[in-house]
Amino acid sequence: MKVILLIILSLVSHLSLARSEKTLLDQHYGPDERQVFDLWLPKSSKKTPLVIYIHGGGFVMGSKNEMRGNRIIKKYLEAGIAFASINYRFLKTTPLQTIMREDIAGFVQFMRHYARKYNINKNYILSHGFSAGGSSSLWLGTHDDIADPDHENPIKRESSRVLAIGHLSAQVSYDFIDWFHYFGREQTERFVGQQIWSRYHLAKFDELFTEKGKAIRQDVDSYENMDAEDAPMVLWNGLPDIESPDGNHFMHSPRHAKLLAERAQQVGLEVKLLLDADRQVKYDILGEVFKFFNEKIAAEKKRRKNLFFWMR
Repeated sequence: MKVILLIILSLVSHLSLARSEKTLLDQHYGPDERQVFDLWLPKSSKKTPLVIYIHGGGFVMGSKNEMRGNRIIKKYLEAGIAFASINYRFLKTTPLQTIMREDIAGFVQFMRHYARKYNINKNYILSHGFSAGGSSSLWLGTHDDIADPDHENPIKRESSRVLAIGHLSAQVSYDFIDWFHYFGREQTERFVGQQIWSRYHLAKFDELFTEKGKAIRQDVDSYENMDAEDAPMVLWNGLPDIESPDGNHFMHSPRHAKLLAERAQQVGLEVKLLLDADRQVKYDILGEVFKFFNEKIAAEKKRRKNLFFWMR
């Protein structure tokens, strides 16, 4: 009788915890001081979807804290969706390809491993962000799963895949050699310059064409890696489609989004393209992402429900 009572009390305690709304700030998902996250959990007795926000800043600046106090978080919580904002290491200490695998994908794997602790449903993890955060989300959405089922670390056994992504004023790919084709070599070298190889922590331009360099470039080439099985995406840009007068416009030109939309259509991947400057419509862009993500969550729930019905 005592054992049964203890089990009942434990279940009641668990349900009470799951139903309470919580804010967890500056939590660690890795040993580095930059590998931290904020997490907002909704009131829910059921496991909830998780939306991840990744800040911009060219991998040299920026902070997860920019989302603190943003009203969009309340909308997610009211919809029964958890929300996380993350930091990641910067290029001065860590090459781009490692940031993608260990910090960006690593956080997704971390949350899947601790899904029970945070009351998260592993099947509904989505990611978005501006600039570097948008391209990081694109990498998650288009890259093959990096899960290693035989890894000694159980976190590394988890999937890195996401249900949908938001690419907001971000870049087409991080294989910068491809940018010669997309935008012309002169403009690319003018505005990106040494970043073409230094972001990978290579010593010189020629190393981009070694076996190591080619492997890195392929790993971060979200444009070429895209296929029909990847995460549906919403693309947004608010700049005019003109020849870039400066580096900021070049890095955030609407041509990045247009190229990705064309590529998605070619491979048969669902894409929603929102261009403010071209259409003269001022989108509530985080609100648009919210709606898109809710649609994808609902569609996936319906798909799983139908699959379960036919497998019975």
